[in-house]
Amino acid sequence: MRLFGTAGIRGPVHSKITPELALNVGKALGTYVDRGTVVVGRDARTSSIMLENALISGLLSTGIDVIRIGFVPTPMLAWATNKLGDAGVMITASHNPPSDNGIKVFNEKGIEFFLEQEEELEEIIFSQSYKKSPWDHIGTARDLNLKEQYIDEVLRYVNHETKLKVLLDMGNGAGSLITPYLLRKMGAKVVTLNAHPDGYFPGRKSEPRYENIAYLSNLVRELGFDLAIAQDGDADRIAVFDEKGNYVEEDTLIALFARLYAQEHKGGNIVVSINTSFRIDKVVEEEGGRVYRVPLGQLHDGIKKYNAIFASEPWKFIHPEFGLWIDSFVTIGLLLKIIDQEGKPFSEIIKDIPKYYLIKKNVKCPEEIKYQVVEKAKKQLQELLSEQIEEVITISGMRLNLKDGSWVLIRPSGTEPKIRVVVEGITEKRKSSLI
Repeated sequence: MRLFGTAGIRGPVHSKITPELALNVGKALGTYVDRGTVVVGRDARTSSIMLENALISGLLSTGIDVIRIGFVPTPMLAWATNKLGDAGVMITASHNPPSDNGIKVFNEKGIEFFLEQEEELEEIIFSQSYKKSPWDHIGTARDLNLKEQYIDEVLRYVNHETKLKVLLDMGNGAGSLITPYLLRKMGAKVVTLNAHPDGYFPGRKSEPRYENIAYLSNLVRELGFDLAIAQDGDADRIAVFDEKGNYVEEDTLIALFARLYAQEHKGGNIVVSINTSFRIDKVVEEEGGRVYRVPLGQLHDGIKKYNAIFASEPWKFIHPEFGLWIDSFVTIGLLLKIIDQEGKPFSEIIKDIPKYYLIKKNVKCPEEIKYQVVEKAKKQLQELLSEQIEEVITISGMRLNLKDGSWVLIRPSGTEPKIRVVVEGITEKRKSSLI
């Protein structure tokens, strides 16, 4: 792929994500869709309005009508596309630095474009084979505010009232428009941090990694909250602290939801990304289900292939019965419902999720050589661990599943000039020996 990565097209504004590119993506999508309506939304970044206008111009030039829903979270854009559009576009770089931006494209079901669809868009762009509408058939644009309808639909699906006390860190992103209002309508007592949208992300870095949100640990414990939740810039990700101030590992949260769905369906297929823990397999298999792994950014392909009842990658959750898109708001609502139904603190609920020892590292590497570096590292790792390897999975880089249940993953980032390394050991000592 020449433009699209694991989550749409992302990169620095002006050097990669330019108004010219946005215009061309609009023209390409309009050509691909041919006729109908495209829903367009954007995040709070300083460049998003500029790129939104360029993209809409491209769409209109092909005769496509546009529903502009403005500043919204990505899950809401996906939902609105499923309701109203033949395709959708979100202008966002998610958790990337504020100097970046990006473009995500969705099909009529609210699903991020599949690989083959992205390849078709790229072919139209690079061949410049755009449809051109005559002056009397140029598309029209209209604005819609769908916030209340979206919140009401999430509330109907979650179907739960709560009295839990929740600390929310919105990260100056689009979640500020939805999460506090959703939880208050559920009855929760809510306190917010960084809840004013700001494309500079002044409160903290947008990615809800532990090191960026560690301060929530003391706050949730000292102020007596039942849990704390943090979101990223476009609000498709969540991170969670329990009532004791412990950071809940992403794979523990995935395992909790995977087990719940496997219990409800008496088995079923669960799809997760290549960088997830074996603890998920363990709890799902105990309920008669099966786990399948797919490359980062391809959960939707996995749902389609394996008819999955639930899909997730770290921080991101898809609930197919609600919709086939990543939806943090449904996840948050269901999480509160689980805590209330279990009738005990969150720290107690997750105690019986198996504990493994996982560490993630990001290694900065120039974009132009990161793939060659990963290939070299893959060969060296296989030689070094040759006698311990149980299985080699070569999607999204390479994952080595080892005979004792530990594993190592190395892959190039699909969105940034970095190499991602993940190591999980069955013990702390084993993890340390593999780093």
